[in-house]
Amino acid sequence: MERLIKSKVEPGRVAIQWLGQGGFAFKAHAGDVIVVDPYLSDSANSDGNAARLVDVPVKPRDVVLDYLFLTHDHIDHTDPHSAPLIAQSNPEALVICPASSVRLMTKWGVPQSQIQTAMPGQSIEFPNFTAHVVAAHHSEDSVGFVFEFNESGSSADGPVVYITGDTEYSDTLASCVEEYGPDVLLVPINGKWGNMTAQQAARLTAEIEPAEVIPMHYGMFEANTVDPKEFLSLLATELPSDTVTKAVVMKHSACHTYCPAETAGGRHGAKKKRAARANAARKGHEHHDGVRSPASSGARAH
Repeated sequence: MERLIKSKVEPGRVAIQWLGQGGFAFKAHAGDVIVVDPYLSDSANSDGNAARLVDVPVKPRDVVLDYLFLTHDHIDHTDPHSAPLIAQSNPEALVICPASSVRLMTKWGVPQSQIQTAMPGQSIEFPNFTAHVVAAHHSEDSVGFVFEFNESGSSADGPVVYITGDTEYSDTLASCVEEYGPDVLLVPINGKWGNMTAQQAARLTAEIEPAEVIPMHYGMFEANTVDPKEFLSLLATELPSDTVTKAVVMKHSACHTYCPAETAGGRHGAKKKRAARANAARKGHEHHDGVRSPASSGARAH
């Protein structure tokens, strides 16, 4: 993660590092480091049937971040050998996760004051971004996150990133994030263990039409993977002929920077304008019910 942490991210862009499985790190112009679902151990291999196929990119205690987001309580997302160690090594960082993961994190010794519960429908505001919590169709309280980055002091619009978390396909997924106009979609393609297939992931991409789509949740376990080329092939048939959506297949532990100048415009640009109008209308009617996290985080939920 050192490369991502040290990188200078220009306004309107977001740096992305794939940590493997459903785990990613993000950094936008303001400099906050956000990590989602880091699986940085071999925890799932306790019975010898789920060995890692790729090396751990960074040791949990070496992770440096500002915010840790967890989508659900399964071991490859709320990892007992990763998440609590990361939280303990970054005591000023806030952990945002659904109730099932909250219970595990407190059991593992992470103080309640460091944790905020996430539920679908929330929009949690931080100084440099807003995290919209959306539903996922996987375990009982699984969620996805839409990160809407602010670009204070810049004329550039902040990028919007939607990470679905583990989820089966539903035609409600696209409608739940339409008002945010995601620029980047991160979506599972493995088609097993409660996740959508490559075909369904391609369909969801066509429904959302982001500027970029990054497939995930493959290549970690031999029994639960798929060739991303299948997704690319299906995506070519699902997307409209005049789409601007670009697929980005990342290598494990690699970094990629979303650059809107290279991809935004056309159909995606029109969707962004509609999303901006819907978002502005929503913000005009919303209210905030107070700070729900440590004062140092600047977080506010409604």
